[in-house]
Amino acid sequence: MLPSPFQRRLRVFIKRFVYSQLYLRESLFILLGRSKPFVRFTVEPSPPSLYFNFAIAPEQLAAFESELALPHPLAPIRCLDSDVAFHCLTLNVYRVSGLANGMRAEWSTYVHDAGGTPRYLIVEARADRGSMDPIDIITRPGHVVYDDSGEAFALEVGSEGGTHFKASCGRSEQGKPVRAAAEWIEANDYIYWRNGICDRTFYDAGLANARMRSVDPGQISISDDTPWSRYIEPVPRHVIRFEGAIDFAMSPWWNLDALGERD
Repeated sequence: MLPSPFQRRLRVFIKRFVYSQLYLRESLFILLGRSKPFVRFTVEPSPPSLYFNFAIAPEQLAAFESELALPHPLAPIRCLDSDVAFHCLTLNVYRVSGLANGMRAEWSTYVHDAGGTPRYLIVEARADRGSMDPIDIITRPGHVVYDDSGEAFALEVGSEGGTHFKASCGRSEQGKPVRAAAEWIEANDYIYWRNGICDRTFYDAGLANARMRSVDPGQISISDDTPWSRYIEPVPRHVIRFEGAIDFAMSPWWNLDALGERD
C-alpha cells in the first residue's frame, strides 16, 4: 500500500534529517583522518570520450621507465578482449563534470601494483580549467580543445615545452563495436600518479559494460611533437570512442596517509 501524503512527507523529513546528520558525522571523521572522502564525477557522453592506445616501442621501454622514475614497474595490458598484452601509453580526452569540470586530457601508462595487478598511472594531465592533482596540487588551465560533430572529430592537446598532440578524423563512419578487456576496466580501481599517490575509484555499468567503438587508425590524421612521441609507435594500436556517460565515485589521494607513515 502506498503511503498517505502525510506519511510520505514524514518519511521525506526523516530521510533528509537523519542522512544530513550522518554526513556531518562523516565530515568530522574525514577532518580527523578516521574516514576517507568520496566525491562523485561524470565523464559526459558529449563529446564522446576518446582513447588513443599507443604501443611503447620495445627498444624505448627502458628509457621510458627510467625517465619517469616510476613508483611501480611497467605492466603489459590487454585493452580490448581481442588484444595480446602490450606495453601501452594511452591518451584519453574527455569532458567531465562534478569533481572537476570541462575538457581533460591524460597521458597514462600501466604499472603493476604491489599485488601484481595492472593499474593506470597518469604521467601527464591537462585541463582547460583549473583543477587539483597530487603532483602540482593546484593545476593551472592548459590547452585542451576537442570538437566532435558526430561525423568528424578534431582535437588538440598541449604538452610540455609548448608541444602539441593533434588528431582529426573526417569520416562519418563511427567504427566497429568492441569490448574492453576485463583487466583494462580493473586498472581503473586504483589510478596512480608519478609520485606514488593513487586515487581509489568506483564505477558502474557505464564503464564495466560500456558501449565502445574502434575507429580505424588509418583514417585518423595525427601530428605529435610531444615528449611522449619518441617512445611510442606512430600509429595507435586502436582509437576507442565511448558511447554514453560514465559515473564514478572517487576517493582522492587514497594512500597518502600510508605513504607518510613510511617516510
